[in-house]
Amino acid sequence: MPQFANHLSSETSFSVRNRIDPGGRGRLQCLVAVDIVSTFLGVSAADILSEHRAQAPIAKARHVAMYLSHIAFQLPLSTVAQGFGRDRSSVTYAVGRIEDARDDRSFDALLARMEALTTSCRRLAMPGAVEEDF
Repeated sequence: MPQFANHLSSETSFSVRNRIDPGGRGRLQCLVAVDIVSTFLGVSAADILSEHRAQAPIAKARHVAMYLSHIAFQLPLSTVAQGFGRDRSSVTYAVGRIEDARDDRSFDALLARMEALTTSCRRLAMPGAVEEDF
C-alpha cells in the first residue's frame, strides 16, 4: 500500500509540474539564464542552482538569473520557482532585489547586456516570431 501512495503522489506531482511548465521549456529557459549569469558574473552554475543558502555573490547571481527568467524570458513566477527549486515568494523577493539594485548605473548597464542576450535567446526559441513580437 505505501508503494502505491508514493507512486500516486509522484504521478500527481508530475501532473502539477506539467501544468505549470508543459514540456519543461521553462526549466530550460531558467538554465539558459543561469548560464548567462554564470558567464557574466563569474559564479558557477552549480553554485547558482544550489539548494543551500549562499554567500552574497552567489545569492545575487541566483537573484539575477531568476530576474532574467521572469523578465526577459517572460516566465510566470511559479515556473521560475519550479526551475530554481524555490518557492514563488523567493522569486518575487529576488526580482524586487534586482529591480532595486538597478539604481546603480554600472550594475544596470551590466544587467541590460544580460537582458539583451537573454531576449535574443528567447527569439531563437520562438519559431515563426518576427522582430515586432518583441
